[in-house]
Amino acid sequence: METTATIRGEIARYLQEHGLTINQFAKISNINSGSLSGILNGNRPMSMNQLDQLTSCIGFKEGHFYDKYIFECIFHATPDWRRLGTFLERCAELDKLDCLQLAARMAMENTTYAPMLFELAESFYNEKKYNAAATLYECVAESEKFQHSERLALCHYRLFFTKIK
Repeated sequence: METTATIRGEIARYLQEHGLTINQFAKISNINSGSLSGILNGNRPMSMNQLDQLTSCIGFKEGHFYDKYIFECIFHATPDWRRLGTFLERCAELDKLDCLQLAARMAMENTTYAPMLFELAESFYNEKKYNAAATLYECVAESEKFQHSERLALCHYRLFFTKIK
């Protein structure tokens, strides 16, 4: 296993420093050893749940690897809404707005994500997570600035409303 400045590299370095095998760490982290091996060898994508479990076992605070996860597991793997949506929700929960914004902007390179980002922004808005909602509304509004759509109008209305809150 290579030890570089990646999530996998940091986990491998942790195993090496603590003299743990994959099987031992799998028991500690409560992740199947085959899954853990696949993750560490780069043959299997890492879920948010697995990332959070591994981060906790290593002793880092929640969200420690999120900036790396954006590049390593969302956009350099096959991107899908299931993984991206879960990541954005966790960023909002932990108030990691910088990661939320970066991931949303990268997602908007593919405009098919606009409706899903808008729906997630609406969900955040209804949950009173106004900062997270505003971040997503800005991304959606920026991508639809020439559309004159109802979604664009709602984005601007919600952004206005979040600023006066």
